Amino acid sequence: MTPTEKAAYADRANSLGLSLGQFFREAGAAYVHRNAEAETRSLAEAEALEAALRQLELSTSRTERTLDVALAEVRAALGAQP
Repeated sequence: MTPTEKAAYADRANSLGLSLGQFFREAGAAYVHRNAEAETRSLAEAEALEAALRQLELSTSRTERTLDVALAEVRAALGAQP
């Protein structure tokens, strides 16, 4: 940390009524808390994405089976024409 940066942090801490040490302790605690929230949110988003992908796989499989049946019916109908 440069002397200029330290002075800026000291001014900010002073404006908040904190010592420089307390300012950094609180900043560190807030950073850890935000990271924990972000990790929890990321995990929930990943789980939701996995669930959506499973649903997409099921839906795709059902659609393929339905299209196979429809194609067979069309082929049968076209083959039955005189």
